[in-house]
Amino acid sequence: MKNEPQRTSTLPNGNDIRLPWHLRLPAPLERDFADYFRGSVASVTPWAAASLVALLILALIVEYTISPEAAAVTWRPRLLCVMLIVATALIARRADWRRWLHVSSLAVAFAVALTGNWMGLNVDHAMAFGLFLQTPLAILMACVVLRVPFHLAAVSSLAMLGILVLTLFGSDRVDRDLSLVLLLLSVASASMSLFGQYIYERLLRQHFLSENVLFQHRDELHSANRILENQATVDGLTGCLNRRGMENRLDEVLHGFGRGGVSERITLVLFDIDFFKQYNDTYGHLAGDDCLKTVASIPRSMAQNSKDFVARYGGEEFVVVLVDTSLKDALVFAERMRTRIEQLGLPHTGSRISQVVTISVGVASAGNCDNDATNLIKCADEALYQAKGAGRNRVAYMSDQGRVVTL
Repeated sequence: MKNEPQRTSTLPNGNDIRLPWHLRLPAPLERDFADYFRGSVASVTPWAAASLVALLILALIVEYTISPEAAAVTWRPRLLCVMLIVATALIARRADWRRWLHVSSLAVAFAVALTGNWMGLNVDHAMAFGLFLQTPLAILMACVVLRVPFHLAAVSSLAMLGILVLTLFGSDRVDRDLSLVLLLLSVASASMSLFGQYIYERLLRQHFLSENVLFQHRDELHSANRILENQATVDGLTGCLNRRGMENRLDEVLHGFGRGGVSERITLVLFDIDFFKQYNDTYGHLAGDDCLKTVASIPRSMAQNSKDFVARYGGEEFVVVLVDTSLKDALVFAERMRTRIEQLGLPHTGSRISQVVTISVGVASAGNCDNDATNLIKCADEALYQAKGAGRNRVAYMSDQGRVVTL
């Protein structure tokens, strides 16, 4: 027996989206990624800033230990760099300032590189040439520590290397062979730093795309679930809840009854259209569907409370659940609803009590019946049965004493 081929998902997951070599995304995604990138960098910038400040202070201590005269020259440039680093950390902590984060980070990198060049020319010490290595350190800092975007980092690195070339070969303070060695070290360090930043940003962009695609899948799934839920709980003809939706909602409101969720009674109004079978026999099922939609629109328009709802209980029967409504107010609601439907004047020659469509209504309150959906519906059904027995086109209700009273 042959093995059945395994089914694989055809949905994209972000990892199957190819990034161009230059990493640029379409404009809308690029703007979103810029915010995403700044947010990820901002979370680590304060720690990176603290590390850089500690390194600068340590460098100044070492310089003072080796040569107090050298430290007298270097402490001001070091202080300038510390101030810029602290400013960058503050910018990272404020969401409304973060659009300047990369600019501030580049300012720190250029300050470190330029002050290194200046100190290398002005410090009178045999080891002063080591200060020129602040340029590759600045590039490393921009790419790895402060995480400047690759394109900005590449352009800035070329600029810093160019300034280093002019400084080394435009001055007689540094030997030509030593200048060449320093430049080669700087280029090698910058190349590795930029390569690392390129790989990091590529992976981050891939992760961003994966999250973006996953978010779209979740959004589509949520929309599909809502559509399915509506299809499962909403009556397609009248737009009211169907019986399943009514039972779920009624259980929810009854669950909160007596527990502080509802301040007054929950009242259920059950009604059906008088002699609806004869209406269908006389006018046809299409006209019957139109009649159902028209009748259902009346209680839907009258329900004002956000917790109230109207449901099609079955066939021509409807349920209106009124929350935070006393039995007295519910009876007023039911009578107004009955009157408004009668005043629609929908012709009904098959009716034995009127020439227009009418309804019979039964009302029951959760305070008069057990706080159970089945019992509440049963009480309302008994009242509806009494309304029909009393001649239809009227309202009946279950009283506080458990007796059915007809209005």
